[in-house]
Amino acid sequence: MKECEQLLLYAKGELAGPERDRFAMHLVSCQACREELSFLRKTEAALTPFSAPQSAVDGLFAKTSRKPSFFAGLRWKPALAGAAVLGLGMLIFWTGLQPDKAAFDAREVIAYMSENLDAEYQSFADDLSALELEF
Repeated sequence: MKECEQLLLYAKGELAGPERDRFAMHLVSCQACREELSFLRKTEAALTPFSAPQSAVDGLFAKTSRKPSFFAGLRWKPALAGAAVLGLGMLIFWTGLQPDKAAFDAREVIAYMSENLDAEYQSFADDLSALELEF
């Protein structure tokens, strides 16, 4: 009965040397192990997936594979990186040439104040007087 326990190891080829020979001798005398071994081999053969012929696989890949394009051999990453750096440099250079719109000329500020200061002061004074009357 001990030999029958080694059936799976024998079927998978994991018994070596004397153990394999001993189990082979056991198979000669044990009908149940022979039937079980036959069943295991048939089951394994039935579960083994079929493989397509190599010619069919090659034909399928030939139909579905991408054809190499004209641009496939060119190396685009360095070219795109160079274009990005050049564009960024041009943007920085162009913005450096533009006048600073936030900075005012002192003469413009003085001119605005002299034109509008009296009106602004008068408006403020009127608002202050109205506020004082309310309280």
